[in-house]
Parts: sequence; structure tokens; C-alpha cells
Amino acid sequence: MASISPIAAKMFVEAGMPVSELSPAANVITHMPTGHQYFTKTQQDVKQMRGEIAGLLAMSVTSKDLVPKLLGFEVDSTGKQATMVSQYFDLSSAKEEHIQRDLGRKVANMHSIPPTGTEGYSGDYGFAVPTHCGATEQDNTWETNWEVFFRDRRLGYLIRKIDDKQLTDLWEELRAKAVPLLLGSFHPPPQPVILHGDLWSGNAGYDKITCQAVIFDPASYYGHNEADLGITRMFGGFSQKFYDEYHQIHPRSEPYYQQRQKLYELYHHLNHIHLFGGSYTSGTVHLMRGLIDWAERQ
Repeated sequence: MASISPIAAKMFVEAGMPVSELSPAANVITHMPTGHQYFTKTQQDVKQMRGEIAGLLAMSVTSKDLVPKLLGFEVDSTGKQATMVSQYFDLSSAKEEHIQRDLGRKVANMHSIPPTGTEGYSGDYGFAVPTHCGATEQDNTWETNWEVFFRDRRLGYLIRKIDDKQLTDLWEELRAKAVPLLLGSFHPPPQPVILHGDLWSGNAGYDKITCQAVIFDPASYYGHNEADLGITRMFGGFSQKFYDEYHQIHPRSEPYYQQRQKLYELYHHLNHIHLFGGSYTSGTVHLMRGLIDWAERQ
């Protein structure tokens, strides 16, 4: 029979739900008087969970119904294990057209400048704590310039971690020729808004409880809104309805929207090489060479 860990029980009690009112089943706990269900998650990487919590809280400022609501977060007495309790989503596919439209609209609304005084928001690019894209800890050091941030804290950071001569040589060429064109000057200028950071189809779905499109498992930071769209094109799962609805609220940045999307996608190709090895290298090389060739024609 499933049980509730003492650290999770503490969070429920502090929220006014005695343990006697709770029914656990694996990592889902039901509050019997209300029928509300909660998801519990425990992991050893405390820093990674702190980043996830900070991302969820930041995203909830501009889109409350898109991400799971948090009940609590605790680190155990050893400081080596963290537990979070959040709203439970009963997930199904987000592929239907009306769900794709809902998702596009909600993600676009999330990409709004947060209210003045929002905790952790400086008006610069970066994030107050480290966050993780998969298992990769991201360099969220604040920068005042978007080109500098994405060039050095995202692409260059991974190139250094991968340490592959072919990729490094291509990066030096890409950095000199394509990056200034794509990130140096475009309209509308990139405003720092909260990003999910890892918005592939596996981190989005349709919640059958609330009947709404939802996203989860963020790798958040403040950046150009369109950077969130890069990985949506890498594995598919997002229809044209998603993009049409999204760009009704945030028009495509010009010039060079399509090429800029490829540059944003490149970050995730590099991260997959870093995490999973060389099987992603040929596609990454093709993407980098394509951007270099494009830049040379301008």
C-alpha cells in the first residue's frame, strides 16, 4: 500500500489538509473531502528542483492556468533530497486543433512582460537561479543584451562543454557571420519575458481534469519570446494552428524570422549532443552549415 512521506505530509498539514484526509496512490495523492489530486515528486538534485520551482512560479505570474499550481517545496534535513507537491494533471494528447489553438494562445500570453516589482525579474536576460534543460545545468548569468546572452550563455556555453573540434570550428564561423545578423538587430526588439525553456511536445498536454492545455517541467529563464518556439520544431507535435494562434498575439520578428528560429533550435540540438552523444551530430552540423551558407549570401 502506498504511503505519504513525512516531508510531503508536512506540506499537506501546513496547507490545512490532515494526513487522515489523504489517499495516496504511487505519486498521486487525493484529498478525499474535496477530491482534489496532487502530484508528488522527490529527487536528489536539489538545485535542479529549486530551478524547476522558480520557473513554475515565474511562469504562473503571467499565465496562471497553463502550469501546475504549487502546494509546497521542501528540502530534507540532510540537504540532499528535495520534494515538491503540485497540482496533478490527468494528461492526454494536445494534438487536437482546438487544444493547439488554446496552447498557442496561452503560451503567447505567458510571454508577457511581468508586472513591475515581480520577484526575480530584473528586466535583463537570464534568471535568478540555475535551471536545467534535461540534465544540463544552464548558465543563467544576467546579461543586458540578448545577442550576448544567447551567443555566450546558451550556444557558446554548450560548444565549450561538448569540446568537439568540428563543432567548435563551425561555431566560430557561425558566431562571426550569422549570429550578428540574427540577434543584433530585428523588430520588434526582444523584450525579456519568462520562457518555459524546454517546450517540446513531451512537456505539453491536455489536462482532462480542467479541460485545458498545460505545460510543465520547465527550464526557465527570461529571454526573447521566440526562443521558446525553437524546440517545438525539432520533434514536431505542434501544428500550424499553434503557431497561427501564437503569432496573432506576438507577430513574427523581422527580418529573418525563419533563420532565427533555426538558431534557437540549434541550442537544443547541441544540448542533445551534450546529453546523448554523437547520434545528433550530423543533423547539428547540417543545421550550422545551413545558417553559415545563408549568412554568406546576405
